[in-house]
Amino acid sequence: MTNTNSTKSIAVYGATGHTGGYLLAELRRRELIPTLVGRNVDRLRAAATAADLTDADIRVAALDDHDAMVAAFRDADVVISSLPAYVTNGEAVLSAAIDADAHYTDLSGEQLFVHKVFQDYSARAEAAGITLVPAVTDSNLPGDLLGHLTSRRVGGGADITISHHSKGEGDGSRGSAQTVLASVDWFREGGWHYAHGSRQTGRPQVTELRYPADELKPAAKFPVTPVLTIPRHSEVASVTGLLPGGLPEGLAALTAEIVATLPATPDPAADMRYDLVVDAEGPDKSVRGVLSGLDSYRDSALMAVEAAVRLAANTTKPGALAAAEAFDAEDFLDALAPHGITWRIELL
Repeated sequence: MTNTNSTKSIAVYGATGHTGGYLLAELRRRELIPTLVGRNVDRLRAAATAADLTDADIRVAALDDHDAMVAAFRDADVVISSLPAYVTNGEAVLSAAIDADAHYTDLSGEQLFVHKVFQDYSARAEAAGITLVPAVTDSNLPGDLLGHLTSRRVGGGADITISHHSKGEGDGSRGSAQTVLASVDWFREGGWHYAHGSRQTGRPQVTELRYPADELKPAAKFPVTPVLTIPRHSEVASVTGLLPGGLPEGLAALTAEIVATLPATPDPAADMRYDLVVDAEGPDKSVRGVLSGLDSYRDSALMAVEAAVRLAANTTKPGALAAAEAFDAEDFLDALAPHGITWRIELL
């Protein structure tokens, strides 16, 4: 239900997870009272209480009950989908949001799901006057926005390399592991990179990184979603995602049994700081964009709420859009500064 009133309604599906807690905290900070939607009313109430959102509207709707989800989203201007394993769970929320006439954003990171959003749902959303902005996370959103900005600093035909550098060590949340498990072969093989005007599998041209030190170090291909989104809005020769140091050894042996034993949330003492780095090499010069954040889960939630609030303003064109198509890149990145998230672009 998109409207022109000053008070906007945001629904959250998946508020009971680790990132969901950060979503609710940020909505509370902004004095926005969300609608919480999910399958377990007790967990939803507990999440609302933990975030001091006791006035939140709680609605029960399972992923396999399309009509119930549409009804739950009917009063929302925007739906935020916060799920594990979007490749298996994401389409249900996405489809219901469109049918409920609500704008949509999510915290997905899987190339296969994001490709489906653009390929299978964009025309449907456009016809409904709805905007979809998927892949709003600590790596994918700044990767897309910095890709937009850096490619213009070096001129046409830039080669873009995106890498995520964690400052600390340790395991992520169980939900993150569920996401990887649902597409484990895709992650192992590195997914798509962009070259020669299309998506490509196999070995990319770039397999090393010069960050943080100015010396080449090996890296593994990693399936980031800006591979799909940057070519939509920027003239680039290639876009490649790399993971510093190669894939974790445990990825090869990841199973559902192992995932079930993982903690629901990361160790509170873990260092969750990170740098998201976008290197752009042009014909005559090269630049580097860096976004530095404090906590990958918290920051992804902050970015998703910022995106949702902007979508609720009804100023974006309808259809499925990359972040840089929906929002002004510099303005969005600057809006993250009060949370200790900084960005810069420098010559190489």
